[in-house]
Amino acid sequence: QHYYITNNLSMSQIDAYESTRLSLLDVAMDRLRIGNKKGMIHRIFVSSKLASGLEKKDKKSLGSSIDKFLKHCQSQLSQEPPSGILLMYNQHALFCLESSQEIIMLFMQEINTNLSEIVLESMVLSFTENVQTRLFQHGWADAALPIRPLEQKHETSDSISQVIINTIKQTVSLSEYVNHNVPKVNYRARCETMISSQTQLIVSEEIIEHISSDKSLFSTIDYVEKYTKPLDVVLDQELIWPLEIRLFPYM
Repeated sequence: QHYYITNNLSMSQIDAYESTRLSLLDVAMDRLRIGNKKGMIHRIFVSSKLASGLEKKDKKSLGSSIDKFLKHCQSQLSQEPPSGILLMYNQHALFCLESSQEIIMLFMQEINTNLSEIVLESMVLSFTENVQTRLFQHGWADAALPIRPLEQKHETSDSISQVIINTIKQTVSLSEYVNHNVPKVNYRARCETMISSQTQLIVSEEIIEHISSDKSLFSTIDYVEKYTKPLDVVLDQELIWPLEIRLFPYM
């Protein structure tokens, strides 16, 4: 026996169904409206090397310039305000930025251009789209950590992916401490003071050095190119000579 499925819906019925059908974008936008958000929030983790010879005042200046840059981006684009943390070690840095895709892209371009003499060899550790809750709920802050000499190189049998996962987990623990213990008043200045005393919550510089030296990771330059460089797709028939013609009867 053969069974045939027929569609007895009229076009008007189909149009009515399509008009009431929610897309994934509709669902995401509804969540934004319920949460009183201006747009989707994404999160990116970046590790970098710092230029040699930076003193604490230089790191303070770097933190201030990044803070001003993010505030300027937010005011110009009217996007969700940036939040996150910048940890500045002796020779390395760890960024966690939560904001819109537009502001994250501008920040990546800033690292690659205007900050390229100070912030070196930046690698993207993780990028998460449309996060529902922020890790750092009070805003953006930076901390110049106490200078200490690097110990022996970090050696582990874990893959680089697992090392990055552990780094993010430790940063999540740091964010929970910050959200519960650092007041919103004068948040940026108080954040540095309180974070510096919680060494057990901070990823060690040896681990950041281990991650930054891995060449398999995506650099911030690669990240920007993925969004800005036009696609250059070569079709199979373009590699054949002479070129095939009249591939189809109707051509």
